[in-house]
Amino acid sequence: MNKNFIFIFLFMGLTQTVLADRWDFLPAEPLFNPLIGDLREPQYTIIAPLNKAAYDGDIGQTFDFIQWQSDESTKWAWGINGASFLELGSKGNAEFPLLVSDWYLGTYFSEKSGNLSNRLEFEHVSSHLGDFYFNSSVERIIYSRESLRIISSYDFSQNFRVYGGPCYWTHLSPDSGDPRLFFQAGAELYSGYYNFFLGLHLRGYATYNIEVLGEAGGVVNQTIEAGLQWRWKKDSHQSLRTAALYYTGNNLYGQFYQNPDSYFGLGIFFDP
Repeated sequence: MNKNFIFIFLFMGLTQTVLADRWDFLPAEPLFNPLIGDLREPQYTIIAPLNKAAYDGDIGQTFDFIQWQSDESTKWAWGINGASFLELGSKGNAEFPLLVSDWYLGTYFSEKSGNLSNRLEFEHVSSHLGDFYFNSSVERIIYSRESLRIISSYDFSQNFRVYGGPCYWTHLSPDSGDPRLFFQAGAELYSGYYNFFLGLHLRGYATYNIEVLGEAGGVVNQTIEAGLQWRWKKDSHQSLRTAALYYTGNNLYGQFYQNPDSYFGLGIFFDP
């Protein structure tokens, strides 16, 4: 009996050691680096377009529930993300009525092997007009989307990254019979780090993101962003960014997805 007890104790200890080496529950940062140049990637954002009296905000988070290492060079993860994208008007006297809100919720599997990483994501989005349009002539639509997205990312170095992949709408409402397959691609470019005041690490960055969609008769959405990124730790995903950006394409809010939109803006971004 004593020998059996000792064997079980040693076996459980060894199993826990192996699991600890290969499994990480609720890790501090996601395995797949967020696409910071995508304005619909969950993050914390305030953007002030320069050509209209409105402000865009994003409250969102991406986190892995679990990460596991299948071999010496490959890791996998499963997690969820969600975000609320809000557009607020400006009427003066500190009044900022809600114009429109989009809600995103998704789950994903990601994989990383060396400089190559991949993310397979299922995402739901719905869009709703705000109280500002309650008594207006603007037509409310029931806007709902579900999509499957496969994005592959490759880091040529610590300072240059490219990504892209196909996406497919599994559900469309309204559905006008437009093609459901669409594509996303982009790039991120960074300068070297500079030591800043109080131990902050500062570097410049620029991003480009493009989506080619069949909806609304066919549209190409493009975003160019350039600015500064502050980090307490160089190897952490968490950062504060200030940037100027230019967007052109169709309106990103679902209630107005058929309307052309373009603007220059200034933004503050926090990458959690």
